Amino acid sequence: MLIEAFFLSVLGLLAFLGLPPELNQVDPTHQASLGVALLIVQAVLFTYCASACALQEIGVEGEKAAVDLLFGAFAPGEIVAGKSLASLVTITYWLLLGAPLVVLAAGIRQEAIGTLAVAAVLVVIEAWGITQVAMLYSIVIDAEVSRTLAHWATLLAIFVGTLAVPASAQWVNPVVAVNRVAQGASPGPALALYAALGVVCDWASCRALRRFTMA
Repeated sequence: MLIEAFFLSVLGLLAFLGLPPELNQVDPTHQASLGVALLIVQAVLFTYCASACALQEIGVEGEKAAVDLLFGAFAPGEIVAGKSLASLVTITYWLLLGAPLVVLAAGIRQEAIGTLAVAAVLVVIEAWGITQVAMLYSIVIDAEVSRTLAHWATLLAIFVGTLAVPASAQWVNPVVAVNRVAQGASPGPALALYAALGVVCDWASCRALRRFTMA
């Protein structure tokens, strides 16, 4: 519950600071989208927290590492599928917790709810895809320090490094993609990219776990 409380505190503070002093008046000169800003913050927070939980940088009570589950009655495919689905459900749950604040902000700012909803779906898929990378790291990298370094290097490459690519390809950046989709751009390329990333990493995780059972 600490993670959920943290999310709601950050989103609530941002929503409060971003609302106009007079709720029945919208400043026409203020073009920034508060709803989009809240979604972007969620994209960053959800991605880090979900991937850190998968990597066990953030401890979750009762959560076991994928490798540890091999000592139970679970097949590698079942372990990967279960953890993948659990991360998707958790990210969706986090998104739904913050949804009332996004809807409230969008309503007051008179923003299009439909495009924000599409962008919200993209937030979930982006966070899920990157979380599967972290799960793969938790299986194939033994040293905790090395896993943490690989995790942070990956996050920096995705959120910062992708800003160096040509403008026409910057939709690969999660933040840029959410912003563009919220403005009406097609979510297809980014959705396909991060969904494929998650599927490929799940496949690789399953193969890596099978090697443990054969060793």
